[in-house]
Amino acid sequence: MIPLYILGILLRFGPQHGYQIKKIMEEQLEDFTSIKLPNVYYHLEKMEASGILTALRDKQSARPEKTVYFVGETGAEKFKELLKQTLDMNYRPVFEADAAFYFSEYLTAADFLQSLNLHINHLKAVLKGIEEHRTEMLKVIPEDMKTYAEIIFNHHIMHYRAELNWAEESAVAIRKKGAGYDSSENC
Repeated sequence: MIPLYILGILLRFGPQHGYQIKKIMEEQLEDFTSIKLPNVYYHLEKMEASGILTALRDKQSARPEKTVYFVGETGAEKFKELLKQTLDMNYRPVFEADAAFYFSEYLTAADFLQSLNLHINHLKAVLKGIEEHRTEMLKVIPEDMKTYAEIIFNHHIMHYRAELNWAEESAVAIRKKGAGYDSSENC
């Protein structure tokens, strides 16, 4: 996914150096991607080596050399190919926490409730942050891009809300069950 975002940023904003690309990713993509920013430079070098990007090294006075990256025809074609691949929306999430519920006899109700409460608080904070970011971004995004920006924000907000609803309902179900049994004695 990193090459897709790098190419898209360069096509949208024009030639950039690595730091500028990382900054745009931090400011505009952090709500819906999980890009580890140190990986950006690795991918820039790899994409340049494969001919997807062109780089111009610029040395001005005593400042360190900056590499500015450009997208040529090959990069633009690769971007469209990668972008179309993302529209293959086969969706099957995997939730690692389900293993704990499956083997619930080895944990206590308190273990589950503590974890769920932490998860609920985290989800509420994330939702608040995304909703605030959406409000800020919609003020500055060009009008012709607002519909798609709303689609992205709504996609993530709806997923987080669904997860929040699940976590809250699960906590209620565990509380209704009572303290449950402490099967750690079985371990």
